Amino acid sequence: MYLIVGAKGFLGSYLIKNILSMTKDEIIATDMALPEKEDNPRVKWVRCDVSNKDDIRELNGICSGSENLRVFYLSLIHISEPASDVYKRQGMCSGSENLRVFYLAAYHHPDQVLQNPRIAWNINITALSEFLNTMENIKVLYYPSTEVVYGQGRDGYRFKESDELHPANRYGEHKTVAERMVNVAGYNVVRFPVLMGPSLVKGKKHFYDEIVGTVQSGGSMEMFEDQKRTMIDFDTASEMLIKLSETPKAQEYPIVNIAGDEALSKYELGLRIVRKHGLDESKIRPISMDADNKIFTAKRAKETLLDNSLVKKILHLETLKIRL
Repeated sequence: MYLIVGAKGFLGSYLIKNILSMTKDEIIATDMALPEKEDNPRVKWVRCDVSNKDDIRELNGICSGSENLRVFYLSLIHISEPASDVYKRQGMCSGSENLRVFYLAAYHHPDQVLQNPRIAWNINITALSEFLNTMENIKVLYYPSTEVVYGQGRDGYRFKESDELHPANRYGEHKTVAERMVNVAGYNVVRFPVLMGPSLVKGKKHFYDEIVGTVQSGGSMEMFEDQKRTMIDFDTASEMLIKLSETPKAQEYPIVNIAGDEALSKYELGLRIVRKHGLDESKIRPISMDADNKIFTAKRAKETLLDNSLVKKILHLETLKIRL
């Protein structure tokens, strides 16, 4: 059985999709707002808030009977009724000996982290610390982090997991602290680049959807031609995360990069997306990050490329390319 904390986000929704297709396991999915209805009998939804210590203790009580708890921490939890009653009523966790949990919780927009420092610290650091200190019987925990911890790259260099960190902004600093906490607790971290793909979340568009929708309606998009990333899609990223959680050898590596083989600019990515949908490529217009320094409040690196040789070694992959 899987527990996905913060399952209504972009990555969480892809994790649900791929767990259902790749395994026969059931899923407990948590978030602050629940879907209007449960679309799959293998998925049980619970409302929770990880910034609430009592809720974390309730969650630990839910999972304390599991002998092999695997954790991927994705988001925030608020339980609208005693968690133990919810799970007893719905039959969740009963008899489960292999509970895998994904924790992706983060106040993750770099500009908002600067604008709301106390809220950001409480979600990114305090809640995670409480979670790690409270939860018991965890066998595997993966904490998704970000390329932002590496900072500015240069000359096509691909950052390895062991490289020194120079976070590009305050959000990256939060992730650096959180990574250390997770590793010291004996658990695992994955570092993602920019993730891309159509949203599976009802009523919530991803940047991918904004590109397609804007061009379809006759508009144009300006995209950076000088910001390089080893981007990967949500589908592939979630598949790799699930496979790592089920590969005992993977837990020997405290930190693993999951990234694509290609170094792409946002502009190049935009061209690929509109090309796939048969749209007018001239509607994607290149601009430089230096053209307008008012676009972002928090500093962004122009180039951050990740070395993905370790994850390919662990999972016996020859290539790892973005699928759009």
